[in-house]
Amino acid sequence: MKKINNRTRRVFLKNAAATSLITAVGSVETIASAETQDNDRNDYGFDKVFNRIGVNSMKWDGAIEKYGKDKIKVPMTIADMDFKQMPAVTQALMERLQYEGFGYETPSDEFYQSIIDWQRNQHKLILKKEWIRNSPGVTDAIGPALRALNPTGGKVLVMTPTYSGFMHEIERVRMGIEMSPMKNISGRWEMDLVDLEKRIDSNTKCLILCNPNNPTGECWTVNELRKLGDVCIRNGITVFSDEIWADVVRAGKKYTPYASIGEKYANSSITFTSSAKVFNQPMLKVSYFYSKNVDLINAVMQNGGHHDEVNTFGIVATETAYRKGEDWMNKMNKYVEENFVYLESFVNELGELPGVTFSKPESTYFAWLECSELMQKIIQNESQTRNKDISNPENLMSDWLIENAGVQLDPGINYGIGGEGYLRMNIAVSREHLTLALNNLSRAAKMLIW
Repeated sequence: MKKINNRTRRVFLKNAAATSLITAVGSVETIASAETQDNDRNDYGFDKVFNRIGVNSMKWDGAIEKYGKDKIKVPMTIADMDFKQMPAVTQALMERLQYEGFGYETPSDEFYQSIIDWQRNQHKLILKKEWIRNSPGVTDAIGPALRALNPTGGKVLVMTPTYSGFMHEIERVRMGIEMSPMKNISGRWEMDLVDLEKRIDSNTKCLILCNPNNPTGECWTVNELRKLGDVCIRNGITVFSDEIWADVVRAGKKYTPYASIGEKYANSSITFTSSAKVFNQPMLKVSYFYSKNVDLINAVMQNGGHHDEVNTFGIVATETAYRKGEDWMNKMNKYVEENFVYLESFVNELGELPGVTFSKPESTYFAWLECSELMQKIIQNESQTRNKDISNPENLMSDWLIENAGVQLDPGINYGIGGEGYLRMNIAVSREHLTLALNNLSRAAKMLIW
């Protein structure tokens, strides 16, 4: 059998493109899909409700299975978007499907070049192929990195509130979690480096940084990152910088790659990232990590035992998104920005959500809602009228809002110290669903006596 190399396959896929729309999944459905793609070419359909029920969606079907369809109107928890995939990625996946082989593969040079080009063009970050390794997900790589660089099973530093997946991964590899709570100053969360340094001991080898921060949305500045880096270098700590939210940033705000702030910082850190969040591709299972210090990369691969096999379709999706996705990204960010403006007006200007305050984040598509006053009202109501257990007030508040508003939000306590009294809301949804959620939350909150 004739061997199909990368170039031959690309020629084959190009020739197959003309017939792919009528052969991939059936003519009626596919032609309708093609018409939708054509209609959405300019606005991509962000404002249209995209029905995700019945396809094993963790966000939608998971919530419905747990709470019942009559209880769930808008789930706003899991970190994915209720938007259709960008048409160029869908088309590329359909074309790849025409080559009916799914054996073991390695990513092409073009895949790595798309990463290098994206980072250079979007963030002025210079990478080399030999610095990059792949992984199915960010936390899939962080675990082996921890094993490689913290072999005695010591403490791992995190600055909270931060992504809950870090804590789960630290526990999974049987290491200790050391939380350094950040300070909320005039609505912006700031690192408390005095507290951080006090928590370091001889068993502390790694710090996991969320840059930009999930759930609070800060884009850390060059100055903030260097001050953090100086603390870590002074104490022999390797920085693991999760930068998966790098491209979901508000207009006028700036994400700074940790590896770009100076040679010594680049050489004492590993960066983990992916196209998954900005292009809504988490289940395609491709991410990557890089470091200018090849010794760190080799340690993850050898001492940490990391396996870098990734999904064929994820490779196609990542390369296509990085080659063709800038317009989609810009328009998605603009739509999410408009959702934040709508939310900000609803909460802060109109006062339609009593007991809640909100500051628009610099990045991510999460609203970090301060709900301590609302939570106290719910606790008072539930303890007096229904004799409910109030030992976990954030979960009680979340459950109450599901029952009374049909809206599922993430309890802030999931994100560590500092998340008390907060809820995280994913607003990467259609305006119709955002409006429905806010109106339902408003009615529920107003049922309480203010």
